[in-house]
Amino acid sequence: MNTAPRLSGLQRQVLSLYRTVLRTARAKGQEADPIVKFARAEFERYRQVDRKNYQLIEHLMRKAKRQLSLVEQKQVTGVKML
Repeated sequence: MNTAPRLSGLQRQVLSLYRTVLRTARAKGQEADPIVKFARAEFERYRQVDRKNYQLIEHLMRKAKRQLSLVEQKQVTGVKML
């Protein structure tokens, strides 16, 4: 008996992106904590975005993917929140 609501395709993509960020942070080793804190803060910051605002959600996902690709680089050792 599954009582959890079904997720839309976009919601699944957002969750997948969040998990990817967490895995990437974990792979960084000691630098993981600031990366995880930054990711949590960013996802929490936009949590109240209307789920039907596809344009904004897709924009935020593209932005997050660009930031993730930067963090994945070996020379990156952490992030700084401004």
